[in-house]
Amino acid sequence: MSNSDPIRIEAASFSHPGGRDYNEDFLGDCEAVGALRLFVLADGAGGQGGGDVASQTAVMAAQAAFRQLPAFSTDTLSRCIQQANEAIVEKQKAESRLAHMASTVVLLLVSYQRGQALLGNLGDSRCYIFRGHQVTVLTKDHSLVQRLIDEGLYPAAKLREHPQRNVLYASLGANRDRAQPYLSEEPVAIKPGDGVLLCSDGVWELLEDTLLCELHASSANVGAWRDRLAAAVQACTTAGQDNYSAYVLRCLPALPSDEDTIPPGARAGWVPDI
Repeated sequence: MSNSDPIRIEAASFSHPGGRDYNEDFLGDCEAVGALRLFVLADGAGGQGGGDVASQTAVMAAQAAFRQLPAFSTDTLSRCIQQANEAIVEKQKAESRLAHMASTVVLLLVSYQRGQALLGNLGDSRCYIFRGHQVTVLTKDHSLVQRLIDEGLYPAAKLREHPQRNVLYASLGANRDRAQPYLSEEPVAIKPGDGVLLCSDGVWELLEDTLLCELHASSANVGAWRDRLAAAVQACTTAGQDNYSAYVLRCLPALPSDEDTIPPGARAGWVPDI
């Protein structure tokens, strides 16, 4: 895809235990010389003391891999996912209580100067790119139900209704068949006004794509979008409901100076909800 114009990004996030007493989601981002920015979100499994370790390990390992060799390429995302998996497997072997932990991971790599993004994931945490009221790009779930959909055996519109929609055939630390992660085939142009959502299944399972599009299109800024999205999920939360976490990103025109590509205040740190 041809280059777009330079952009800057405003980002906001939330992470909440939902209807549970602990949170197995984790998210984080990091930058390289003000030119590239990596966003990572992970949803752990394995119970308290396992899933939370897996998700935090995944995010930190992916960030470390990116810092070692930051480049705008699918190879970068592949290496981040590979090192996240290796870090989890090492901890599984080192401590028996962590032997069955696992985690999803979804990543977004943004080039400010190119106005482009690359996406990758393993598991069923997702990345959406919105333009107006449309989803233009979506990652691919590594779930049994998605396999049925791909084979034409189950309607995509009813994915959220299937009782086994959460059953994964691949995730970090639990990928015996060595399924390949989803990676962008080519860079995706992102333009001023576009929105990006990275989220765990605790978000997208509860909210249809049409509502996700509407929340993006009708929110004036990332703060409003984050708050409205979190409120929409919270309104659906019941006892025992899954953790829910998200990054929301709004693309804006680059400022005149290259040094101002990332405006003050655009790097707000993540603080988990209690």
